[in-house]
Amino acid sequence: MNIAICDDEPVFLKQLHNRIRSMKIPDCEVHEFTSGRDLLSFYVKGMYEVIILDVEMPELNGLETAERIRQIDKSVIISFLTNYAEFAVRGYDVGAFRYILKSQPDYLYTKQLGSIVAECQQRFRTFTFSNKNLSFKFKLTDILYFEGYRRKVSLFTLNGELEYGGDFSTVCGELLKYNFIIINRGILVNLDHTQNITKYDVTLSNGRKIPIGKTYKNEVVSRYFEYAEGK
Repeated sequence: MNIAICDDEPVFLKQLHNRIRSMKIPDCEVHEFTSGRDLLSFYVKGMYEVIILDVEMPELNGLETAERIRQIDKSVIISFLTNYAEFAVRGYDVGAFRYILKSQPDYLYTKQLGSIVAECQQRFRTFTFSNKNLSFKFKLTDILYFEGYRRKVSLFTLNGELEYGGDFSTVCGELLKYNFIIINRGILVNLDHTQNITKYDVTLSNGRKIPIGKTYKNEVVSRYFEYAEGK
């Protein structure tokens, strides 16, 4: 994971770098920039998964820097550092994922940085499997849900369905640590595509409703609210 942090205050920049380093994220590189122009001077699409920008910077502020980044890169996760919560509305115009207030307690820093890392792992991670001697790879964010029956697994995306020979429990073992949850026997749903949840069913982003099994109900509701709070 490559992370860029940009702040015109070197002391705060170093503090943020140390906070990220203390999280011990595997294979993580953190690059420091003291101005938006410095960051943009050699920016190429895909070079970073995460960019954390200070909003209040001279010459080119964080919001202006983010607008230029979005012209190049639509998928990078952008989060902002600020002393003022009212900047949040403008930030969401450039698809900001998170606002981090500089004056907040340490435990909130850890929680928010953790949510950024989790979003990055979800957004850029892929699921790979083989079917009839062919290998397939899907981004987790493109997957709606899985359905397993005996030794078959069906993968459902916004663009269609693909069945392959596999073990549903293996799929669950790989994906439950991300934003996936079992909602019924043999059904694993991506919370990123969950639009609504009731006591009886889950509505996905394609409009499909899937019943929630009685034995899974409490866990589904708990995980869903935990997920929504993290967003």
